[in-house]
Amino acid sequence: MSGRATPELRLVLPAGAAWLCSVVLVGVPAVSVWVALGALALTLAASVLAVRSARFRLPGAKHARRSVSLARRPRRGFSPWYEILAVTFLATALVASVITLRDTSRSPPLLASAIETGRAVSVTVTVTDKTELQARRNASPWDRSTDGGRSGVTEQRIRGTATTITVGRRTVGSSVPVVVFAEVGPDGLASIGETLSVAGTARWTDPGEQAAALIFAHSSTSLSEPPLWLAWAPDMRATLVARAKALPGAGGDLLPGLAVGDTSAVSDDLDASMKASSLSHLTAVSGANCAVIVAVIVLLLSALGAPRWLRIAGALTSLCLFVILVTPEPSVVRAALMAVAVLLALGSGRPVAGLPVLSLVVLVLVVSDPWISRSYGFALSVLATAGLLTLTRPLTRFLARWMPRPLAAAIAIPLAAQLACQPVLILLDASLPLYGIPANLLAAPAAPAATLLGLLGCLCATLVPPLCWLALWLGWLPASWIAGIATTASSLPAARLPWLEGGLGAVLIAGITAAALALPVVRARGRRTLAFVLTALLVLAGGIYAGTLLADRVGPRLSLPSNWSYAACDIGQGDAVLVRSRGEVALLDTGPDPATLAGCLDTLGIRHIDLLVLTHFDLDHVGGVPAVVGRTSRVVSGIPENSNDERMLRDLSGAGANVSQVVAGTRGQLGSLSWQVVWPPGRSRPAPAGNDGSVVMLFDGDGIRSLFLGDLSERAQDAVSATRGIRGTVDLVKVAHHGSADQSARLYRQVAARVGLISVGADNDYGHPAPSILGTLRSSGTAALRTDLCGLIVVGRSDAGLDVWTERSGAGCP
Repeated sequence: MSGRATPELRLVLPAGAAWLCSVVLVGVPAVSVWVALGALALTLAASVLAVRSARFRLPGAKHARRSVSLARRPRRGFSPWYEILAVTFLATALVASVITLRDTSRSPPLLASAIETGRAVSVTVTVTDKTELQARRNASPWDRSTDGGRSGVTEQRIRGTATTITVGRRTVGSSVPVVVFAEVGPDGLASIGETLSVAGTARWTDPGEQAAALIFAHSSTSLSEPPLWLAWAPDMRATLVARAKALPGAGGDLLPGLAVGDTSAVSDDLDASMKASSLSHLTAVSGANCAVIVAVIVLLLSALGAPRWLRIAGALTSLCLFVILVTPEPSVVRAALMAVAVLLALGSGRPVAGLPVLSLVVLVLVVSDPWISRSYGFALSVLATAGLLTLTRPLTRFLARWMPRPLAAAIAIPLAAQLACQPVLILLDASLPLYGIPANLLAAPAAPAATLLGLLGCLCATLVPPLCWLALWLGWLPASWIAGIATTASSLPAARLPWLEGGLGAVLIAGITAAALALPVVRARGRRTLAFVLTALLVLAGGIYAGTLLADRVGPRLSLPSNWSYAACDIGQGDAVLVRSRGEVALLDTGPDPATLAGCLDTLGIRHIDLLVLTHFDLDHVGGVPAVVGRTSRVVSGIPENSNDERMLRDLSGAGANVSQVVAGTRGQLGSLSWQVVWPPGRSRPAPAGNDGSVVMLFDGDGIRSLFLGDLSERAQDAVSATRGIRGTVDLVKVAHHGSADQSARLYRQVAARVGLISVGADNDYGHPAPSILGTLRSSGTAALRTDLCGLIVVGRSDAGLDVWTERSGAGCP
């Protein structure tokens, strides 16, 4: 660095240092006190140097000659940076000090004792953030009804502050940020500012999380309603959602999200489409929404002839009310504070530069709450704003060489935000949106209109109902346009391209982006050697990526044996196995995730499922069902156990499938294979529930005999063996329950399979597969093939016996 630092950059370094310091120290708070002391010492040293360098710049005849001579020395060009370093070290010291002080209050001894001993705790919690309603853990995906609401028992995730903690007869005051998980009915949402009494068990979160502890509630009651200044917002949002849902199509579901950030009515499919097309930021209230509100209020008051102070006061008041209405999430708080800083600067008559304002807001937020620094929402909001401020103009100038300047500016805006945010987005989803920029370009004109009209409808819902309906119908048009763009973009081929996961993937995409942005600048300055190096690196990176993408997408299809009969998909902790004979395909279970199952079906070239077998209704066996709805001719299952299971089967039937429940003795044909159900028992015996009610099937034909055991326990496996439904040996067995320890060694010795398929997720928390079942398989002469180690596994028939192909080799995989 040399010369004087520009005013626009003087706060960037302190803000960045404070942010980085908080990201690191909230994960290791024990060292924050030493960092604070060291940063204070460095602050003092930098301040002394700044003062000394300032003395040499003071005007006056006595020091004029000395000042001139010193100014000629290159080292004196660094003097302004002493001031910036002093502020940077001071910001670091403040962050470290706040972490030191708050870390103790986040883990009071009484709560620590309860967590260590497993005792129940009772806490008084003040809700501080928007409550999220989600499916109960381990629940079926059909817990979400088709209209976007919830049915049956659901679970709330409530963020708040525990103000009192009671364990036994002891009660202490506290200020502990917590997340409460409570099972409630669909209408039991907690509101910001509401006080709850919660009883349950607690455990610590991982270091660095915004919440210090998790409370799993056994019971919860409301102690007090939100204060008046907050109480009006939830009902207003709920009214908007209810009225918007009466509008046709996806536009009505999306409109509340565009207006006030309420996405409770957005279906899973539409939500996935918004994410795949990089449009989900439109339903996350941020700077764009705040800017629209401020601009509208200022323009209205200006049209009425209001003076500057009244325009600013009106904008600030409206902004405060808007933040309360949409709930103060990190991105909303950042955007609102930035708007406040801009308004105050305008009111003082001083010019406003975007980067200093953004830096000041970041500095204030991370000092006041260091744990916000690890929030993805906060990071994406800051990076998007920074990208718009720094990259929009250069990108516009660059693109204007090949297109009209207005079009170049329109493309540069979403491109700048996307480039700035992409490294963080890789951490959330390791893929690149191929159509994100065009989708944002098409949606950009509609978003402000939908926001304003939806907000107008929300405000008029109770005061002027006719105007409310008019505003909502008008807002439905741009909302439907955005929903249509999202659906279309996400359905196009290669909507998202895979990328390397984790921190390495984020660093690589950041490096490639920096090189691509630097290349035009380097060329313009005549740095030919550096330009050649950057070009070579970009070409090399593109070639490697294209080759890897081709290998990942096309390679498996090219290397797969054409004569495969059985395929175990690598879908994580769950089951999804395909059986194929003479062009007909059966799928036994679907795994936990539709996207993962769809990827496996694409790799295998499967477009239609002739027979779908749902062995039982746990999430790891039916979570992927949405991927095959409308693609299945026949569905067989065990007896549904609740309304969610019945809804799933009705949806499959409504999409054209013939649905039936099966018991032992049911038979059928798949190509040249015959199949029969050997469990659960017939109607003469009570059907077992849960895992032990799994449908067990036997396939025979094409030279391979196979047995699928679902998730049966040892007791149920012994019962199956006792029914004599399995006669003789088999060639292939799908090992029960992902290789749990609860297995019948007698059954595996009886069937003496040559291959045992274990569908199991890597690094699962259950210890699957257990050493005992692996030993049982070895002693039975069965080769264990695991999807966590081998990836996709396919088995076929050859002259020499069974022909096995695996996606990965080594560690027991062919």
